[in-house]
Amino acid sequence: MRVGNNVSAMQVESRDSISLKPAELDELGQLLASVGLSGMDHELEAHVEHFPLVVMAVEDEGNHGFLFGSLERVGGTPCILWGLGAVRRGRQAGAAVKGLVGELYRRAAISFPDEDVLVAGRIGHPAAYSLLGSLADVVPRPNYSPTGEERAWGRRLARRFGCEGRYDDRAFRVAPTGNPEAVLDASTVKGGGKAATEVVGTVDVTRGEAVIVFGWATADALANGLGHY
Repeated sequence: MRVGNNVSAMQVESRDSISLKPAELDELGQLLASVGLSGMDHELEAHVEHFPLVVMAVEDEGNHGFLFGSLERVGGTPCILWGLGAVRRGRQAGAAVKGLVGELYRRAAISFPDEDVLVAGRIGHPAAYSLLGSLADVVPRPNYSPTGEERAWGRRLARRFGCEGRYDDRAFRVAPTGNPEAVLDASTVKGGGKAATEVVGTVDVTRGEAVIVFGWATADALANGLGHY
């Protein structure tokens, strides 16, 4: 998968996370440190165990970003789960983060044909919330009171992400621990818009805060290339 213009295009590819070599994990750790999430080596190792896929956005001069992900069923429901991820600062940051999530949509269309898929992750920045703009029934969202089932989904996801003890199922927020949270970091991407800013608010991911968000990728949208930029 290629994203970008004809002059400078990056390659976005997914692979088994267990295939990451020590030097590559070191590079991912350096990328995390560059966006303010240093000391996350333990999270990288944990993600190799708990998130089977890693998506990389690379160009000739190096790695623009990465995202750990999982295509799995939670309670029988097909899901795309975003794990730890980040993109470098620069003009390619927006294209990189869109390409990362778009690659997981591409794989989900193959893995879950003819099924609606729940997309979920932990975020801490409005630009990451904007990635949900192409999904249906996004939770949380402005001026909306979630149903009991949606709150239950939030709890299921918090359990899957290993933060259920810190999770508020009414605010969809994860309380701080003092250590960085394993979010899909989009702090290097501009924008987000009023609605995204209203939902996310002020979140300090360096202290462990996060918002759990989710929405539905319909079978038709996935079949028609959702997220391919």
